[in-house]
Amino acid sequence: MSFRRWLLSIIIILIASFSANAKIYTTPILTDASELLQTSPEKALEAVNRYLSQRRLSEPKESSRVHVNDETDHTVRTPLNTINALQIKAQAYSLLNQPEKAISTIKSAQTLASDNGLTYTIFETRLLHAKIYWDNLKNSAIALNMLDQVDNDISQSQPLKLTKQIKVLQYQSSMQRAVIESALDNNDQAEKLFAQAKRFLNDLDDQEERITYQLTIGHHYLQQKHYDLALDRLLSGYWLAVESGKKAKIAHANYELAMLFEQRNVYDKALEHATQAGEFFEHFQHTQPLAKTLALIASIYEQQSRYNLALVHYFNALDQENQLRHNIVHSAHLRLSIARVYLHLYNYPKAEQYLQQARQLAQQASNETIQAEVQILQGKLELAEGRLEKAISTLQAGLISASRSGQRELQLQGESLLSETFEKQHDYYNALLSQRRYEQIFASQQESQLKSHVDVFKQQQRMLERSLHLEEMERQQFENEKSIYNQKKVSLFLLSLIALLIIFLIRRHRIVKHLKIRLGILRTEFYTHPRSGLRNLRMLNARLPNSLQQSSANFEQWHLGEIINEPLSDRLRFALFEVPFLKHLYLQYGYQHGLEVERQFGDYLKEQICKPARLYHFSDAMFLYIEPNSRLNTEPKQLADSIQQLVDNFLIERQLDSRVRIGMAEYPFLPRAYTAINDQELIDILLMAANAARLNSQTEQGSQWVHLSAIDAAPAASFACDNIRKACIQGIDNGLVKVQSSSAKEFNWNNDHDSDKNVI
Repeated sequence: MSFRRWLLSIIIILIASFSANAKIYTTPILTDASELLQTSPEKALEAVNRYLSQRRLSEPKESSRVHVNDETDHTVRTPLNTINALQIKAQAYSLLNQPEKAISTIKSAQTLASDNGLTYTIFETRLLHAKIYWDNLKNSAIALNMLDQVDNDISQSQPLKLTKQIKVLQYQSSMQRAVIESALDNNDQAEKLFAQAKRFLNDLDDQEERITYQLTIGHHYLQQKHYDLALDRLLSGYWLAVESGKKAKIAHANYELAMLFEQRNVYDKALEHATQAGEFFEHFQHTQPLAKTLALIASIYEQQSRYNLALVHYFNALDQENQLRHNIVHSAHLRLSIARVYLHLYNYPKAEQYLQQARQLAQQASNETIQAEVQILQGKLELAEGRLEKAISTLQAGLISASRSGQRELQLQGESLLSETFEKQHDYYNALLSQRRYEQIFASQQESQLKSHVDVFKQQQRMLERSLHLEEMERQQFENEKSIYNQKKVSLFLLSLIALLIIFLIRRHRIVKHLKIRLGILRTEFYTHPRSGLRNLRMLNARLPNSLQQSSANFEQWHLGEIINEPLSDRLRFALFEVPFLKHLYLQYGYQHGLEVERQFGDYLKEQICKPARLYHFSDAMFLYIEPNSRLNTEPKQLADSIQQLVDNFLIERQLDSRVRIGMAEYPFLPRAYTAINDQELIDILLMAANAARLNSQTEQGSQWVHLSAIDAAPAASFACDNIRKACIQGIDNGLVKVQSSSAKEFNWNNDHDSDKNVI
């Protein structure tokens, strides 16, 4: 069993290595759900749950017949697609801030991957598990430990080393580590990991991941206040997304650029990018990205002192958050922002009301940072209302919380307000102490910013050095081009010959292209039935000129999938069935209505027949159906019943005759000799069987079918004659051909054969 699992994992990894590096889902439902993760995780969760509930998990197959991702049956789901669905479901839960459900779901996916021995998928799921753990629980120690274990197991996996997919896993691991180190303010380590991830990314052909990389490292620089570097990365990600047409990525880049310009006080550009992001997210109502974008637009308006517009957008964002009901911290921030705007408008009762709501949410979330913001804003409100003693105690509590959470901006704001409050109380000593603490924090912040500027300067120095190196390379290139120009005179004759050859090839290409277009038109007209729209069997027309016969036969071998000349290991089942209602349709309902119904019947059959099965319009009311016959013990009655069901389903709302007359046979007709009977002879056998079914239907009610098959021991010499019908009748008489039928009635095959002599 372990060998089978090992073999299965090898097959999956090899298949994945030949595909694109971006994740590709074979089921459209999962593709749509994956795309919805970026904009509407709620809808992605609904789609995945619907997929998992409507399909059952497929049974395990033998390793020799494994189909890694085969879901032609829409009632089942393969283990690999089930794992993909669980991964999407876990990510949706993570984005909806439901960590317990997310971790439980990703563990189920990991268990299923282990049970099926899917090596690459196991590592992919474990990396996703670590990402979800960090995004939701922010436990860097456990997340990094999980990544260490995954990296160690990847390095010891021999099958993965044979494929390019190991680069994908290494890239994902490096990016996750870089994001965690960035959040922990370990800038040097984060940038080393980003550089390492870039090296892995260069080996992959994944444009979408390049966009994600640029936006992620741009966000990192933005968080570290490296605005020049952040602008460079975010603009690179933005234009890559525009070139690729990734609208969700464009919206994400616009949001990050809006945050950057807001922090740099370039409010017109910030508002432009935030509005573009909001226009995209507006199509997905009740989503977290829309709420965040509305809040950002409101913040920009607030800093522009356009308080009424800021209130409108804050309330819209709050309405979105109330609809979502899954992020208490965001809701608390919004109420705090609304209270701040009301404070600017001197509407103290409203400011107090929203501060109280923000305080309750902050306590519920146990978030010290938001609690510090609430206390400092509360102190500012009390200062404005003249409650100085209350303001001092509130501001001091807020400063303690801000100091514990390391929020320097809040500390600066709190110390400034506290100094102003002491000054209004004429307590100049404490006011001076608060001012000195403010200056110390401000100096420390300036020192940090200076260090950041030094780092940016070093980065710019390296970029300048690369630019100078590029200029030197361009100079050397110019010299090389100059030397090449001196050799052009010698090569002029050869270039002339090449030009003539190119002109000849272009002219030949145009002629071939024109002939292909004409051939395509002829194929459509020649191989399509004019009324039903189905393919027909013109290759059996022996009256064509020799040249047309040859081209027709060659085309039919490709167009029909080589009706008989299949690989010798494949078996085919043929059914020639007659639909009587097509004969009487035009007489009963007229020409126009008859054309419409027959076209509808042809379109219906096209939809119902799934590859590799094929269907051809043989004559006015007769159709040839071909399907693989890998299961030799399948009864002919099953095929006859399925054809009958097709016709019944089409005529369920039409008052027409639903009887069917079917003749069936298999290829090879002679098991011991694959090539003993050609296509025309096989069609003749099917016609003989269909005729017998037709004669039965004249004396018996309902649909009829006849199945002819040679026994395993039938010699090919028994059918080596010019008249295959006569050979079949003799084979029936001699017991070499087995007859199965829907009727127990005996057949008079001699009459059938005698009638052939009268055909001219």
